[in-house]
Amino acid sequence: MGSYRQDSSAPASANGGDRRGSSGSHGSSGSHGSDNSRFPVARTTARNKKGLLGLSNLGNTCFMNAALQCLTHTHGMQKYFRICAHDYTSRGQSHRQRLLMAFAHWFERDWSTNVSAHYHSPEDILRSVQQLNPIFQGYAQQDSQEFLRCVLDNIHEELRREVPVDLDNHLGRCLSIEDGASPAEAASHSQGTPSSGADLLGEQPSGGSQGTRRASATQQLMQFCQSPAGGTDAGEIRLPRPGSAPRPTSDSGATPSSSSSCRPTPCSTEPSEVSGEGSSSSSTGPKMQFASIISELFQGRVVSCVRCLECQKISRTPEVTYDVSVPVPNPNEHGGALGGEGSSLASLSSALSPSVAGLQRQGSGSLRGSSWSGVLGGLGGKVKSWFYDKGVDVSDCLRRYCAPEYLTGKDQYYCERCKRKNDCEKKMAFKELPEVLCIHIKRFRYDSGWFNGTKNSRVVTFPVTSTLDMGPFLDEPNGLPVEYRLIGLIQHIGSMGGGHYIAYCQHKRKPQEWYEFDDTQVSLVSTEQVERAEPYVLFYQRVPSKASRLDRQTFKSDMRRMQGQIRNYLQTHPAAALASSSSSSSTSRPNSDLTEGGEEASKDSAPLPNLTVQAVAEEMRHHGPALRSLYRQPPCDLDMVFVSKHWYVRLTSMSSPGPVDNYEYLCPHGLLGCNSVEMAAEPFIPISRSLFQSLIGKYGGGPEIAALEICPRCQAYLRAYNDRKQAEFELVSKYDTKDTGDGEAWYLVDALWVNNWKRYVKGEVACDVRDICSPGPITNDRLFEKDTPSKIRSRLRLRLDYIGVNARVWWLFMHLHGGGPAIIRDDLEIYAEELRPETQLIPEELRISDGSDFIVRMSRQYVDECQGDLQLYQSVFGGREAAVAADTGLALEDKSQEVADEPVRPSLPSSETSAVAKHLPPESKTKAPKLGLDAEEESSSASAEPLQPGI
Repeated sequence: MGSYRQDSSAPASANGGDRRGSSGSHGSSGSHGSDNSRFPVARTTARNKKGLLGLSNLGNTCFMNAALQCLTHTHGMQKYFRICAHDYTSRGQSHRQRLLMAFAHWFERDWSTNVSAHYHSPEDILRSVQQLNPIFQGYAQQDSQEFLRCVLDNIHEELRREVPVDLDNHLGRCLSIEDGASPAEAASHSQGTPSSGADLLGEQPSGGSQGTRRASATQQLMQFCQSPAGGTDAGEIRLPRPGSAPRPTSDSGATPSSSSSCRPTPCSTEPSEVSGEGSSSSSTGPKMQFASIISELFQGRVVSCVRCLECQKISRTPEVTYDVSVPVPNPNEHGGALGGEGSSLASLSSALSPSVAGLQRQGSGSLRGSSWSGVLGGLGGKVKSWFYDKGVDVSDCLRRYCAPEYLTGKDQYYCERCKRKNDCEKKMAFKELPEVLCIHIKRFRYDSGWFNGTKNSRVVTFPVTSTLDMGPFLDEPNGLPVEYRLIGLIQHIGSMGGGHYIAYCQHKRKPQEWYEFDDTQVSLVSTEQVERAEPYVLFYQRVPSKASRLDRQTFKSDMRRMQGQIRNYLQTHPAAALASSSSSSSTSRPNSDLTEGGEEASKDSAPLPNLTVQAVAEEMRHHGPALRSLYRQPPCDLDMVFVSKHWYVRLTSMSSPGPVDNYEYLCPHGLLGCNSVEMAAEPFIPISRSLFQSLIGKYGGGPEIAALEICPRCQAYLRAYNDRKQAEFELVSKYDTKDTGDGEAWYLVDALWVNNWKRYVKGEVACDVRDICSPGPITNDRLFEKDTPSKIRSRLRLRLDYIGVNARVWWLFMHLHGGGPAIIRDDLEIYAEELRPETQLIPEELRISDGSDFIVRMSRQYVDECQGDLQLYQSVFGGREAAVAADTGLALEDKSQEVADEPVRPSLPSSETSAVAKHLPPESKTKAPKLGLDAEEESSSASAEPLQPGI
């Protein structure tokens, strides 16, 4: 699709009618066109440009500009980037990190208080995306939906974090909350007061036990991360108990026409259903899954149901999706493509049995008894479509996406029960709906090749002032409406060979106003003009319930009241603030040699002048030393606790925020695992304890954080981890070579482990225990057969499955990370001759020559197992000699047991010696291709690319 701006005299696109002509004429205005548009519009003024900043066209980048405008008007996304900068500013300067910082810069410029510029140049975003995906390089026009997928995927990969699937077990195991009891009950019991969440948050009491009204934290976490949660106008979040039937509509007193957003009941997993990510539990350890602001906003789940027509067995396969690509029905298709009565019949047929639906597809056209009426009705629709087509609705596209299709002939499906291929029926359904639903309309077809593709310009209508009900498209609908409202759309004007992208977005601060974003031009438009647009990607936001909106108001009021109390306390108790600052500087930071530690302590203990109104305002704005000290030791008068800014963003921008996520910020010792007081205060917002208890009672999660106290043990762990990583970087850079170095043997290492090691050693300084990502022991056991541990797998390839290092680098890896077993060869081929370990080449830094404890502080036992606790290390592992002997597995002075006739393997720590004996390589001399890891392909002489971290 090339990019051009249609001239005002150019003909309209095919099959577009007046709508296409209107859209096409607008393309003539260009990036710097005049105000002579096809509709009277109001230009934005300099006084009110918040959220109305245009984007300059950098050369056929209208596809990017339209997508960026829709993302910046996705309230949850722009609010996260502006409020939760602490989540991504401490990361390294990778391409993904630069993309995050570019988005943060764009969102801040677009939504800052004083917007003076007329437009913004997204060059930093474009350059970052081009580095991540070369398809966007150059000046050719690209697909806006592909750009959206690329951006969202990379942001998710950079921001993703592990969250527990079973929150109850996680809180009970890591944070000492009773197993089986919800965090809300534990918090209420610890305070000795009954839960008052219903009264404070405006909930209405309902019949039944408390267990019926409130589910466990596990259900709430799954409800938030994977499936929408339901809410009623009465203000009660109702989550079903495991195995319970869906609650009837009349149970809550809400009618289907209610304007609240009622999330569907989570679907039970059938025995035949294939487990998705994070959907199965494990008895060997806590089940974790990845989450980020992207998955919280855009991630949904669809399920593919395949029913065998012979045995009627249904196989269900869930799939995670961030958008849904729906087809445009043809005019002669039945099932509601013509609107009116057809639309209602299509929605009705979706709930019918497969046999009835099949009869309807075969030509009945309606549910009337007379077949002639259906034939005539269908014939009339076909004839009518030859002369006039009023288009389809977006719900018809969704219905066509979910419509059953038959797999016959070559497409037959293999039935596990019948043990053969049978004719089957396949259909798609939404198992879990996202917070922001992105509907991609498949307008472009490439059946005849890329250069002979066509664009389907058929009219697709969509609700703008009304809501879109997604309830009928759920896998197991419960009869309650699931309402979405339009917040933005991307329009493509033109044809397959060339066109232009513009965006229409609803302003968050002015929901009644819609704006057109055409590169640098931003114009106020009417809803009628938005309805006449030719949609390519639609953005729908889930409508929050009245109870959710009331919770937001209650939270903001309490937060402002608490900030006022803190401000007054700093003004009226300056001496207490200074005393707290001076005392906490010595107790909260026992490791003053951490990064900026001494400077931070001097800041907090410096005397402050009398705290005037202006000084207090600066303290509050920049998290000054007095405020940080107050957070570390809050006075009892304030009675405040803390919640994360991330959860605040979810509460104020999503229909259901999910469980309170304070547990994500706590270390295993129940304190904050960061290395500075500035970082400790940045992620949190103070609120009253009474409100917190109400939030826990309604949403679950926890636990309560009453003071922002830094964990001294985690500070020691961070210091040991960062010191080892820096020393490791220098030592590997010193000893790594392209050949065997001073030795004669190659030591082969699993390539997957090497890739993890590179990410670890190239990473930035860890500032929080959550940032620690040690590569772990060497996983050479992956190179052996599982069934025959003594046999190396066949057809292993250099650079893809393993790489080679010299002896000195191998001994460094063994001391720093351990693992194994050792695979020593005279050539880079893993099937070459085996050699003895070259213990004489152990680096001098690992030899016991002086009284330095460098060997201990570099060992995996000290860093990974004892987490920087020297006393624990000495009590468990002993002195430096034990560390060297355990890591090399050889006594440096005694080599009398080596046998000259047989190849000798280097021993591992005593606990792993038996495992090494099982992994003797075979006698096979089968050659594998020499591919290398990070360099060009080497010649026939045995050499490998060095592992220098800087490359």
